Amino acid sequence: MQRSEGVPGRGPQHSWRASHEELARRLDALSREDAERVLERAIRIQAQRHAKDTFSASQIRHIARELGLDDSVVDRAIREEIAAPPVSNREGGWLGPKRLIERTIVSGDHADVSDRIMSWLETEEGLRPVARTPDGIRWEPDRHWMTSTRLALGTDGTKALRGMHQVIHRQSELGPNEQLVELEVETGRIRNTAVGVGAGVAALGVATGVTVAAAVPGGNDLLQFLTAAVPGLVVAGTTMFTIARTWATSIRKGMLRALDGISHPELYRRARKRRMRRQWRQGQSGWKRLVDEVVDSIEDLFD
Repeated sequence: MQRSEGVPGRGPQHSWRASHEELARRLDALSREDAERVLERAIRIQAQRHAKDTFSASQIRHIARELGLDDSVVDRAIREEIAAPPVSNREGGWLGPKRLIERTIVSGDHADVSDRIMSWLETEEGLRPVARTPDGIRWEPDRHWMTSTRLALGTDGTKALRGMHQVIHRQSELGPNEQLVELEVETGRIRNTAVGVGAGVAALGVATGVTVAAAVPGGNDLLQFLTAAVPGLVVAGTTMFTIARTWATSIRKGMLRALDGISHPELYRRARKRRMRRQWRQGQSGWKRLVDEVVDSIEDLFD
């Protein structure tokens, strides 16, 4: 029996050509969703050539230019992203996100905005810089007695950030006279405190249930236990939720107040005066600086 040889040009090469033509037809008629996915993939591939995990605004513009995107479009996208709530603030479970991030655009050159950040976090929030991170500076509470005394006399900050183990600030340049300032706070202390208090209340509820089941004669021991223990467990869960969310809200208010003070120092008279004193005291001896800080604290008390 003679085997058919097949029609020339109808083998694998023809199949490849047909699939290629089908792909070309699809690319000529991409839907809006398809186009967005293609551009997102292209940007991700291009960004993989970048060695670090963080990008400055100029680096983002450079990547966009290589993809043929206009600078004005990229600037609009950057501003819309900054205005939107950070993704990390929407993450997390019942006890909220593991870290809080707030950011804003501040007018001024790099040096001036940097000085404003340092001045506010040191004098109004009672923090001290302890280390540089790959893209920012890490702060911790300043426990010096002079700092505690000065803060007790009043500041323009909420001092909520001082209750956290650490705060990280980042600054990147958006333009010649615009800086992106970002504050990040880890919420581990909030979550641990909420869980600890909730666990204590839950343990008390369970102990109450055991006591009731053992002390009340007759009846169903399990039902007696649940009758006494369940309300305690409900209170424990409510307590955990309330502590975590209320504390996180106060931290966010503190972060927003700090960003407001950095962005608009003219609105905070005492902070502006303290910043001017700080600049004037630079280069003074330690003893002279200490005396001036005591005098400043006394003035703030009667301001």
